[in-house]
Amino acid sequence: MQKPGNPCHAPRSFAPQKINAPGPRPIRIAPRPGKMPLYGAIALRDLPFTLTLWKNAVGAPLEDGEFEFTLYDEDNAGAVVDTARNDANGHIVFPLEFTQDGEYHFAVAETTSPAPEGWVIDGAAYPVVVTVVDEGDGVLSATAAYPNGLPGFVNTLEPENGPCGLIQFPVTFDAPGVYEYTLRETTGPGGNWTTDDTEYPVIVTVDDDGSGNLVASIEYPEGFPEFVNRYELVFVPVQVILSATKVTIGAAIGCDMFEFGLFDEEGELIATATNGPSA
Repeated sequence: MQKPGNPCHAPRSFAPQKINAPGPRPIRIAPRPGKMPLYGAIALRDLPFTLTLWKNAVGAPLEDGEFEFTLYDEDNAGAVVDTARNDANGHIVFPLEFTQDGEYHFAVAETTSPAPEGWVIDGAAYPVVVTVVDEGDGVLSATAAYPNGLPGFVNTLEPENGPCGLIQFPVTFDAPGVYEYTLRETTGPGGNWTTDDTEYPVIVTVDDDGSGNLVASIEYPEGFPEFVNRYELVFVPVQVILSATKVTIGAAIGCDMFEFGLFDEEGELIATATNGPSA
């Protein structure tokens, strides 16, 4: 029976198919120094085989160990194989070891729970197929295939001031390299807003993962871009009419006969008026 929470389920026997295998042969495929694992590289047994997946974040930089991911064994009723967390560069690493040749079916999904405050978690699940081949002379090789595309999980942080505070630039890359950009606000003046004139450098590094897939990491050398605009409230003048009455005794009152003054709290005269007819 499939374990709860496994998003991809294709139950089957865990016993791998043997192709003239003389016995258990552990296989591990190690990444090259300073490079991502090269899927499909031939290696001797007793060397590590590593599945490396990718995590991207929108709205904030990734932090080491921020999100959790689970690898499920689809040949064993969705049993949990391992859990891993992303590093600050977005890499998710599952070290595996195989003892026999055959085709192995896995699924990987994000299982962060609860989600950090403000984050929307990627609900995608990706199947992974690892094919282990007996090359003879005690040598095994392995390749990893992704039927639904290379796993790339994207989490989004909702801005503190609501859903309209997110700024996104979709950019497509078709070749490895290091790409440098500058991000600035280009809003014109007006509307009582004071705009932010800060400029932020952005560096995108695009690498070949060794199996024909391009993977990208984003760096913000001067911190994650946050533009702060301030709204200056401008009041519309309001007018009031201060009024009083004048009464005379012994004689009739005439218009503009008497003068009166309005003084502020410092005693300064700010306005004068005379008595006049009622409106």
